[in-house]
Amino acid sequence: MQAYSVMASTLTEKIYYKIGEVAEFAGVRTSVLRFWESEFPFLKPVKSSSGQRLYSRHEVDLVLQVKHLLYDEKFTIEGVKKRITTKGKLIKTEDLVVSSAAADYSEVLKTVRHDLKVLRDLL
Repeated sequence: MQAYSVMASTLTEKIYYKIGEVAEFAGVRTSVLRFWESEFPFLKPVKSSSGQRLYSRHEVDLVLQVKHLLYDEKFTIEGVKKRITTKGKLIKTEDLVVSSAAADYSEVLKTVRHDLKVLRDLL
């Protein structure tokens, strides 16, 4: 995942980047960026008075993260939503494994508890 941060460092320092600049830099079409905006709540560029989408440096980094997860890591849209919070923070894989394991144990414990109640009632 270091590739996108190296790429982002080659951007010229500006406060905002137009959608065309971001698309060219990320190597995707502007329509893809607009679609991602509709899918990911953390991608909300401001709009100028003329309606031009303007991305902050943080949002450009998020676009590169999304592209990396979708194209390089082969995540689905839903998978990316689980990996990046609504505030645009990347969730580490280890954290996902722990939380999914806890959810799995929770279901097992519910089943065991139910079975024990059934056994108790039989006695």
